[in-house]
Amino acid sequence: MSVTRDIKRVRNAGGLVQSVIKIERPQRVALADYAEKSIRREILEGRLHPADRLVTRELAELLGTSVTPVREALLRLVAIGVLEASPAQSFAVPLLEPKQYLELAEIRRAIEPLAAMHAMENLTKQDVHELEKILLDFRRAKRKGDISAALSFNHAFRFRLYAAADKPVLLEIIEQLWLKIGPMFNYLFPQADVETDMPHNYDLLLSAVKDRSKEEVCNIIKKSIDKGTEIILHNLESYLNR
Repeated sequence: MSVTRDIKRVRNAGGLVQSVIKIERPQRVALADYAEKSIRREILEGRLHPADRLVTRELAELLGTSVTPVREALLRLVAIGVLEASPAQSFAVPLLEPKQYLELAEIRRAIEPLAAMHAMENLTKQDVHELEKILLDFRRAKRKGDISAALSFNHAFRFRLYAAADKPVLLEIIEQLWLKIGPMFNYLFPQADVETDMPHNYDLLLSAVKDRSKEEVCNIIKKSIDKGTEIILHNLESYLNR
C-alpha cells in the first residue's frame, strides 16, 4: 500500500520538539485505485471517445465515491499522457494526430509480436479455448453492429493472448500504449468485412496459434496493427472532413 506522509515539527507540553506524521487513510488510497482502474478499463475497451469530456463530479456520482479520489485518479492519467486537464474541474480525452498515432503503431509493431511469441511457449488448451470463445463473441458483436461490445472483445482477445507470455513488464508497456490509443479504436468502424464472410485477422491469428507457428503469429500481429492503423486514419480523415 502506498502511504503519503506529511511530517510536521511541533513542541509538546514540555517544550521538546517532536514529529507528527500524518498518514493518508488506506480507504482513500483504495478508492483512488478503484477509480483509476475503472477509468482505465473504459479507455482500454474504447468506451471513451476522442474529445470526450470527463467531469470530476459526474464521474464521482457514477462510481459512488467522493470527488477527491476521482480527481486523484484522473490526475494520474494526465501525468502519463492519457488524459488532458481542462478548466472547471474537467478532463478531456485527447484526439491523436495521425503522426502521433503512427508513432504509437510503430512501437506496437515492435513489442506486441514479442509478447505473442512468448505466449506460444505457455498457451494451454484452455487458453486456446478461451481465445476461440472471445473471437466468436467478437465476430457476433461486429455483425450486430455493437461497436462497444466489439471493442471490448477486441481488447479481451489481444490481452488474453499477451497475458499468456507471463511477462508482466512487457504487458504493462503494451497496456500503456493501449491507454493512449484506446479511444481512437472507435475509428476502426465501419469495416468492410462486417457484412461478409471475409476472414478477420484474428481468425488467421488463432489458426497460427493452434499451429504454434511463432513466425506466422508475429507476422499476423504486425499485419493486424497495420490494417487497423490504415482503417483508423482513413475513417478519422473522413470524420474530420465532414
